[in-house]
Amino acid sequence: MTQLEFVNTVKRLEDKMFRLAKMMLISTDEAADAVQEVFTKLWVKKDQLNRISNQDAYFMRAVRNYCLDRIKSKQAKESRLDSVAFMMQTQSVEHKYDTKEAVGMVEQMLWQLPEKQRLIIQLRDVEGYEFKEIAEILNMNENAIRTALSRARKTLKNALIKQYEYGIQEHRQYS
Repeated sequence: MTQLEFVNTVKRLEDKMFRLAKMMLISTDEAADAVQEVFTKLWVKKDQLNRISNQDAYFMRAVRNYCLDRIKSKQAKESRLDSVAFMMQTQSVEHKYDTKEAVGMVEQMLWQLPEKQRLIIQLRDVEGYEFKEIAEILNMNENAIRTALSRARKTLKNALIKQYEYGIQEHRQYS
């Protein structure tokens, strides 16, 4: 892979890679660092990248694997807990407007899902990857991806319905 081809691939995938890293690591700074580290590692292997049939999936898998390694490290765990605590403290500020409240509610519900389901929703519904590409990125069977996505969506749907019904019941009590 030439330098120009590498730069073009990096430019094309950088945002997707960052969003995946941010979803996994929570911290914007850690996500940016993760993407840069992955680019550095891939640059070293640039001569081998032409042999890879799906370079997009390879780059995304590299980010996923790097993030998993960071999450496993003690430092990342402490940073992640701090970030979650900070997000929980600022959450009430974000819920001032109905739109922000709905987004925050869905985001919370997403964090209640198992990690694989969260990753699959991120890759499929946010990033727009095909099932085959997600299977390559996550090293899973396509049917397992479809099943996990279906279960995740059903869980989110039921949680939203439950939350919506709770809001209606609470409103009726005060009316």
